[in-house]
Amino acid sequence: MPMETNTVDHAALSLVSAEQRPDLVPAFAALSAPVWPTFLDGDRAIVECWDDLYAHGLSRYQFAVVQTHEDGEERVLATSNSIPFEWANPGDDATLPDGGWDEVLRAGADAAIGGRTCNALSALSIVVSPERRGSDLAERLLRNMKTSAIAGGLRALVAPVRPTRKASYPLTSFGDYAGWTTPDGAPFDPWVRKHHQLGARIVGIASRSMTVSASLDQWTEWTGLRFPRSGAYHVEGGLAPVMADCATDLGIYEEPSIWLRHPF
Repeated sequence: MPMETNTVDHAALSLVSAEQRPDLVPAFAALSAPVWPTFLDGDRAIVECWDDLYAHGLSRYQFAVVQTHEDGEERVLATSNSIPFEWANPGDDATLPDGGWDEVLRAGADAAIGGRTCNALSALSIVVSPERRGSDLAERLLRNMKTSAIAGGLRALVAPVRPTRKASYPLTSFGDYAGWTTPDGAPFDPWVRKHHQLGARIVGIASRSMTVSASLDQWTEWTGLRFPRSGAYHVEGGLAPVMADCATDLGIYEEPSIWLRHPF
């Protein structure tokens, strides 16, 4: 699998897969935990399928950038997760699933467990440690996904992207936000723009990309909010409101994402 090494600040940077270094798997979770909103831990696809990324032959698609110091000490600076899935019609962007992130994770895990052949790779996550944000690590990991897809005989690389700044604009519809651009015509959102700079194009919106359904007490534990009446509530870090139903003691959060397709 792809491997590259640089020397930065007298420390070597290596790109390794979880297949090559299964001992690094706990570091993936440790790095990403502070980045994702806590309530996304309640996403059923994550609960049921996330561990499958490190089994069934999928670990070769999970990568870490490891910094090794002269004294041999190692530190994981960035990680990426992706998964092959079966795309019925990779020539038609409109057929990408509305279930987005959850759907490709479930489909990819099911295909791997069942030993079925896949034809596309979906990005799931890239996390860079705070002190290395603004470096080229995210770009390296995105480029490596394409390399991995080609090496795996896949025909497409897509990404159901969670726009990093949308939570700062809770009153703006997701569709409007996705269409915002900078003065030079690039996507407004920094993370979507990063994909754009590597040649990706927006091909759609997955309106139910991640879904969390939990009791209102659980939502209070996650967010610190109370839900005295049924209705829509904005939660910190959310890209869409939580719809609270006091009669059923249930809060449902359906998060959209932006479908991007990378050149292949």
